[in-house]
Amino acid sequence: MYLDDIIITYIQSCVADSSKVRFKAKFSRDIGDILPYVNGALKDVIYNKNIPSLTLRKEFRIITLYKDQLAVSKAINETDAYDIIDELKELINNVHESRDKIEPLDEMRSKPTAIEIYSYLPKQNCRRCGEVTCIAFASKLLSGQQNVKRCLPLYEADYKEKLEVIEDFIQMMGYSS
Repeated sequence: MYLDDIIITYIQSCVADSSKVRFKAKFSRDIGDILPYVNGALKDVIYNKNIPSLTLRKEFRIITLYKDQLAVSKAINETDAYDIIDELKELINNVHESRDKIEPLDEMRSKPTAIEIYSYLPKQNCRRCGEVTCIAFASKLLSGQQNVKRCLPLYEADYKEKLEVIEDFIQMMGYSS
């Protein structure tokens, strides 16, 4: 068996929806070499070979695989977290077993645009993040040159849902928020 275990290392309530959880888990081995094969096997994923990371959706859940760990947001509860882990372990092991039949894919398929990220920002141009405009902030967030935590208005109650969407984008791109 290629991957023996995936162990949860962190679990807590989601920021915008406290009825759901987010968690991190550690792989029993480095899976970086298999990520291009997972990218080739699955069609609706975002792969970033520079990190390396691979992000996929399972219904409303967002799952990001790194070479040594994974991060999941919007899991229903702890039981759902363990179900996700079991499915991912099976996926990774199946891809490894079938890798001679899979064309590895090293390209990144898609990521959100600066305009798409901007649409979820407060659009106050308050400059508290250090940027002149919110669109400039969105562009730098997209390239990894800014951190979402610098946009203080996003952390006000009115923007909770938009913050979660932006955090999902960040996770999908393989950055940490």
